[in-house]
Amino acid sequence: MNCDELQQLAALSALGVLPESETVALNARLADDESARAGLARFIDVAAALAGLVPQRPAPAALRQRILDRIRKTPQSSDSPAAQGGSAPNPFHFMGHDAPWLPTPIPGIRLKVLSASPSAEYAMLLAELGPEAVYPEHEHEGVEETYVLSGDLTCQGRVMGPGDYFHAEAGTHHDPLTSRHGCTAIFVVPRKAFLEFVGS
Repeated sequence: MNCDELQQLAALSALGVLPESETVALNARLADDESARAGLARFIDVAAALAGLVPQRPAPAALRQRILDRIRKTPQSSDSPAAQGGSAPNPFHFMGHDAPWLPTPIPGIRLKVLSASPSAEYAMLLAELGPEAVYPEHEHEGVEETYVLSGDLTCQGRVMGPGDYFHAEAGTHHDPLTSRHGCTAIFVVPRKAFLEFVGS
C-alpha cells in the first residue's frame, strides 16, 4: 500500500464509504503505523469541518414538505421504525458503501447524496467525475466547498489531487470543473442549487 493508496482509503474511511474488504487492509496498516492513524484523524476532522461550514437555517416549509412526501413514498428497510410500526424518528443516518450512485444531467458525472437534511441549507455530495468529464461554469449562489479524495480535478486553473481543498464564497463565478483522468470528491453546496441541478 503506497502513500496515495493510503490517503484514498483513509479519506473514504472518514466518510464511512470504504468497502469492507478494503477496511481490513486499512486497519492492518493503522495498527502498525502511527502516522497513518494521524492521517486518518485529520481526514475525520476535515469531514466534520466541511459539514459545519455552512450556517444551518430552517428549510422553507414547501421544500420540507416535498422531501417528507418523497420519504413517505420510499420503501423502508425492515429494521426501520416505520417498518416495525413505530413512529419515533431516527436521529442517526448511515449510508453503506454499496448505496446506489445517482445519474446527473451531465455526462460522466454521478453523485451520492451524503446529506441534504431539511434542517440545513446545504447538501453534502460525493461526486465521481469520469475521465474528461466537464462540469460547466456557474455562479455560486452560496458558499461552495470541494475536497478531492482521489484522482485529479482542475479547478480555477489549478490541478487538485487527493487531500486538496477549495473554498468559494457566495457571489463568485466558477470556471468549468474538469478531470483529465477522473476523480472522486466531496462537494458541499447550497441545497437550493443542488435541487435545481438534479431537476434540470
